[in-house]
Order: sequence, then C-alpha cells, then structure tokens
Amino acid sequence: MKNIKNIIALILFIAMGIAAGCKKDPVMYAKGIETFKFIVKDAQGLDKEYAGTIAGDEIVVNLPIEVDVTELKASFTVDNPRTIVQVGNVVQESGISEQDFRTPITYKVKAEDRSTRSYAVRVEKKIALKSFGFFAEDNPGLQGNFPGVIKGLNIDMPIAETANLSSLVARFETTTGAILKVGATTQESKKTINDFSNTVVYSYNDPNLPAALNYTVNISFIGRQWTLIGDNLTIPTASAIKMAINPINNYPAFIYQRSGKDESGVALPTDKKDIAVMSYNGTEWQYLGPKTGITQIRAEVPAIAFNQEGTPYIAYKDYLNNEQKGTVLKYNGATWSGVGSNNFTPVKVDYLSLTIGPDNNPTIAMAKNGTDASGIIARGLYVTSYKNSTWTNNTPPGGVVVFYDQIITGLDGKMYVGVMDRTTGVNKPSLFVNNNNQWTAVGPTSFTAPDAMVGFQMVSVAVDKTGQAYLAYGIAPSSGRATHIMKFNKATSVWQELGTAVSAGGEKDKFVLAVDQDGVLYFAYANASSVSVRTFNNATNNWNADRKVIREKVNEFDMQIAPDGTAYIVASIPVTSPTGSNSKTVVYKYAK
Repeated sequence: MKNIKNIIALILFIAMGIAAGCKKDPVMYAKGIETFKFIVKDAQGLDKEYAGTIAGDEIVVNLPIEVDVTELKASFTVDNPRTIVQVGNVVQESGISEQDFRTPITYKVKAEDRSTRSYAVRVEKKIALKSFGFFAEDNPGLQGNFPGVIKGLNIDMPIAETANLSSLVARFETTTGAILKVGATTQESKKTINDFSNTVVYSYNDPNLPAALNYTVNISFIGRQWTLIGDNLTIPTASAIKMAINPINNYPAFIYQRSGKDESGVALPTDKKDIAVMSYNGTEWQYLGPKTGITQIRAEVPAIAFNQEGTPYIAYKDYLNNEQKGTVLKYNGATWSGVGSNNFTPVKVDYLSLTIGPDNNPTIAMAKNGTDASGIIARGLYVTSYKNSTWTNNTPPGGVVVFYDQIITGLDGKMYVGVMDRTTGVNKPSLFVNNNNQWTAVGPTSFTAPDAMVGFQMVSVAVDKTGQAYLAYGIAPSSGRATHIMKFNKATSVWQELGTAVSAGGEKDKFVLAVDQDGVLYFAYANASSVSVRTFNNATNNWNADRKVIREKVNEFDMQIAPDGTAYIVASIPVTSPTGSNSKTVVYKYAK
C-alpha cells in the first residue's frame, strides 16, 4: 500500500512539474522601453547624452537649440531582449538607426506573441528657431511655397530657380523672447527683405543664451542639378579648351592645348605644346587620337565641331615651319586626316573659330595676324569655307577690322559670325549672318549697351530656332570687368540689353552664351572663385537665379547644349599635385 502511495505521489509530482513547465513566462511577453536617449557631439566634438523622460506611452527629450534633429540616432533599452523595436516596418537598432525628429516618431515594441506597445517620441527645445521658409503670400511673383529644413545651425533652403533671390522675405517662428538679426538689422517675419543671392546669416539672440548663435541659410535649387561626369581628366594643363556636342549621341567632346608639364612631370617645351581631343560615350572618357597629342608640334587656338553625321572636325593655328596658318582635320574613327592642305589659309591666324555650315562642311573664321601680300587688311576678318573639295574665301564684305571673332551655326541653320569690331577705331561688337551665301549685318554694327562703354576683347554668340540672336561682350571699366548680354529686337532693329551687366571682378574673357532647342538662353560666367550659370525667364523678362556649378577659381571653361537639352561645362581648374600638373580638367552636365 505504501508503495502505491509513493508511486501516486511521484506521478503527481511529475504532473505538477509538467504543468509548471507549461506556464507562460510573464517576462517573455513584456514590451516596454526602459530608457531612451540621444548621444550627440557638442561644438568641441565631445559626446553629450540627453536622456528622455518616459511617461506612460510618451517619451520627451529636451535638446539644446544647436542640435540637428533631422538625423538623430536613438539609444534605448527594453525590458525584454526578445522583443523587436520598429518605426513603421523598419527594425530599429539602438545607437545605429537614424530618424528625423522634426515631428514626433512612433516607436513600436513587438513581443513574441505579436502583441505590441507604441511610444510617441518627441523632441522639445526650450529655445529654438521653429520654422523658416519663403512663401508666395509674402513674396509677390514667387511661384509656390518653399519651407526650409533647419539642421542644427544650418537652414537648408530648396527653392525654384525662377525666384528672385536678391529680394526675398522670409517667414519664420522662434520660441518666445528670441530676436533674429541680419547684421545690425532686426528681422520681422513676413516683412524684412534680404538679398539671398549671397550667403545670409541670421544671428539668434535670446536672454537665456550665453551668446548669440548664427544660423546660415543655404540656398539650393529644385529640379535639374549640375552633376560631375569627369574629374581630373587630363594630366597636362588643358589650355584654350573648347567643347562641341555630337548630334548623334548628344555627348560632348573637347579639344585643348597641352601645356604646363607632361604626364611624367617634365615641362613641355614651347614647340611641343600640341593639341589633344577627349570624347564622352555616356559612361567613360576616351581620347580621339593619341593622348600625347595629335599634331606633335605646337598648335594654338584650337576649335572643334561635329557634322550632321557625328564626325568631329578640329581647326587650329599650325606652327609647322612656323607659318602659323590655319589647318583643319577630321576624325575617321581611328586617325585624324587633313581637310584640304595643312597650313592653307592665306593669312597668319590670330583668333580662330570653327563651325559646320548648313552644307555640312566646315567653315573657319579668324583675325589676320601681321602683314602680308594676301590683300586682307591688318587685323581683318577672314572667313573660308570648304566647298567642292577646296577652301574658298567666304569673308563678309567691307573689310571688317576685328580684335576677336566667333563663328557659329545657329539653331535656325544659318551661319553667324560675331566680332569685336575695331573698324571705327575702338572695340565695339557686331554680328553678321549668312543668308544664301551672302553676309549681312544683324542690325547696326559697332553697337553698345546703354552705358556706351567700349568692349574689351571677347564676344559670345547664340541664335535660337526662330533666328533670335543674342551676343555677350565684355567691358573693362576702372572699377572692374563686366559682361553685357544683348538681344536683337527684330521689331525695332536695335540691340537691347537683357538685365544689367554681370560683374566678373578681375576675370577677363570667361563667359559663354548658349541657347537650347526650346529657346531658353543660358549665360555662364566665371569670377575669382566660381563658375555660375543663369537662364533667362521670358515670362518674368528677367534672369533666373544664378547656379554656382563650380565653386573654385578656373583658368578657363566652355559650355555647350546638346540637342536633347542637356547642358555641359568643361573647365580647367588650377591645382597642385605630386606629378607636377598645375591644373585638372572637369566636366559637369545639367540634364533634364
């Protein structure tokens, strides 16, 4: 009997153990956040902790004014290591996962039985710039509302490039008691006008701060962006750089004179400063011909153009036998060959430019250098076209004396040559158009902007599909260099200025005009620290905001626009490198 009782007791003990083993562990199903904090670096780069206050299902973290809340990493602990913490459907890792806390964030803790508990986490600042932006209600003509993103002591301000940055009113909100200033001027939200074409810094003053804090407004533009597609492409210095667009694939190529030091760091002798050509295929850059130069002898003022089939042509001042006359070559896919004879021009070349005419053959324009028996006057404009396998004089009549010339084929299919005209004895621009092999002036010759100042050296020409002509030229007043952009008014047959002259500081002859297939006019220019591009807004009859494409000083640059509307800029930038190179070549694109 006793044995039976023992057996029964053993069975009951085992059963109770089994039952106990089947009970749910309450800890296993807990889903609470125990601690929550941010660890951020202060101005000295030291880590500082800011712990949150957990009250029920709400967590509040107080942060200083200068902390950027848009990229915070939360560090947290939970009461059950088997739970999963999520924001939305994204699993969060303590101290690693990043969130934007400009608005409250919901953290969800999920237990093993799939039950959840949610915490609303918000950031508070007792002193803060709460909001900043530009709104159409405060800015007549502004096309839309543009709220800024406050990131610590930076205000990222994306805005349409049609906005007039020189005269904008900001709308902002601060915590009670704060005062914003720009310089010595106290700012009023929705009222105070500032010029945002240059960097604007707001001083944030609050009696509870030991010192004022500075907020910097960083303007960026919505939509198309300039992007780098070629960096440090050439080792020797790229001088006299010019670009052209292949009409078949819409990709650029550029020509340059090799100067400075070669690939091994040895200075190139004067008679070896020849030319090279690089082309883009959509993914990489490659040389057309030898990278060490096409001519193997000195060549200057290079030019490049493509014909309708995408065949590249180049022209240059050829120093063979020191004749300094013009030579034109074309590329057959493997080698460069002459178009007619080398050194074929009857005059020595000064400035040289190249275009492919409406007959799909090359035409070059130049200013005569020196004196000779050619019959062309000193500093005379000379134009020659390749027709029936020979080069034929195609110079505008009248003996135009020029300092500089640029020949182009406009989007209307006609050839134009713009010059810095010295026929009157002083530099003033003129433009000529070729209609049915006859050159005529576009409006009055030797014109000026309303300031009547004489020109400096260079001109740049652009013509759209309707034949609307534009010309930019530089002046050099005692206060600094500037560029006028002129438009030919067909109705009145006069040249009129678009906007006001653009200051270039001490930089000379660093500007380009171009127009796209939609008739949008582009103007690119360099100053001592950057290259900027602006477009003309026909709706507002004014220039859109400048876009800084290159934030460095450049030696020189060129800009062209492809038939598909993509704009390209190539530039030579001074640098120092172990190879002894003193410039690098970069290319940017502005794609639709």
